[in-house]
Amino acid sequence: MTSAPQASFASIMLAPIRAALQAGHTNVFELLVRLQGADAPAGLAEKTPEARALALVIDSSGSMQGRPLDQAKRCAELVVSRLRPEDQVAVVQFDQAARLLWPAVPVGDGQAVKHAIQTIESGGCTALHGGWLQGALALQACSITGLRRVILLSDGEANEGETNPGVISQQCADWQGRGITTSTYGLGNGFNEELMVAMARSGGGGQYFGRTAEDLIGPFERELALINQLCLTDVRMSLKAAPGVTFEVLNDLAVVDGVYTLSDLAHGAEAWALLRLTVSATALSGVQQGKPLLQVTVSGRGMDGESVLLELAKLDMPEVSSGEWHQLPANELVQRRVIEVAAAQALENMRAAAQRGDVKAVQELLRAARKEFAGSDWVRAILDAMERLASDPEGIRFMSKELLYSSRSLKSKLRARHEGFQVNQAMEAAAPSFLRRDDMQGTTKG
Repeated sequence: MTSAPQASFASIMLAPIRAALQAGHTNVFELLVRLQGADAPAGLAEKTPEARALALVIDSSGSMQGRPLDQAKRCAELVVSRLRPEDQVAVVQFDQAARLLWPAVPVGDGQAVKHAIQTIESGGCTALHGGWLQGALALQACSITGLRRVILLSDGEANEGETNPGVISQQCADWQGRGITTSTYGLGNGFNEELMVAMARSGGGGQYFGRTAEDLIGPFERELALINQLCLTDVRMSLKAAPGVTFEVLNDLAVVDGVYTLSDLAHGAEAWALLRLTVSATALSGVQQGKPLLQVTVSGRGMDGESVLLELAKLDMPEVSSGEWHQLPANELVQRRVIEVAAAQALENMRAAAQRGDVKAVQELLRAARKEFAGSDWVRAILDAMERLASDPEGIRFMSKELLYSSRSLKSKLRARHEGFQVNQAMEAAAPSFLRRDDMQGTTKG
């Protein structure tokens, strides 16, 4: 297994669940593809990295009236206050129509753009697609070549203009191909979580939600912290299997024409893919000839906007007798990711039952999951949170959203590069906020 990077800030590691193949058998096993960002270089905070450009797209429809809109504007001002004078920011508001309040120009001291944010008033329907598109167009017109991201905040259903989730998420993918990514922030219980998650998944950004606007402050803080640590964006992975080898990607990555999208990569973090490989007995002859089972290519954009291609990573595994194979230990980290991806599917099954209104099925699935995933502290904490929601008349309104966002977190969240099998509370508290494993996604309250 080799992985020498062309770019010093990122490398690829290939970790099979066992270190060898069983001779004379068809082998089915999990493989963890680990894209790792190097530690941040000394003095990164003091250096002047490439300028970034953000488009803040704020829902101002009638349902946002009052405190929700006030807090949404507070979140937007928080983002502006964390940007540098040379960074660029656009501001868009949308109700029944989208309006560009501020073009993508350098922030300066931020006072003028904050004043533009304060002028937003509520009223009308929800032209979500129009607002998002106006934000993307504003970033297309700016001079930044590095990170360009639309940050969309909405509390409602798209009910004006384009409303088809498939069309909207495909457009997010198309714009990501042009270097403009999308993060989504859902507010309250009325927004379409499937649309908001699909937009972020296809658009290469993050997906977040809050029960209240106050609950969104934390997610905004996490995304800003992540943006400040990024080393590679628009991360794409291509896989080429040897004859007689097939694979399945288990953690539900977005894929177009056989090219998979990984999470943006931060310094000291790991983006990843979990694969299940099937190696036929006939393919073992290739192994004996020294041919790789799988070749992995990863590309992306550096923070200066330039294309980056990492050196090809090849999976080479020895062949051993059945007796030797059964003595091989399993890789604990790969086992852990297998458990978390399986738990994500269990959460989605619970969500389907919750949406049917089948409370009994939800409870049965919770009990089964508790038994199956008892060895994972993170999954156990999520299940504890789901039980609290299921028993709370107020909390159960948000259960469907919590289940979806927790499932996505288990399947796609960036991990610490040096993460071992055990992660204790002290390690969790010391980690950057965007790497912490939350038991609830929509609130920090129990």
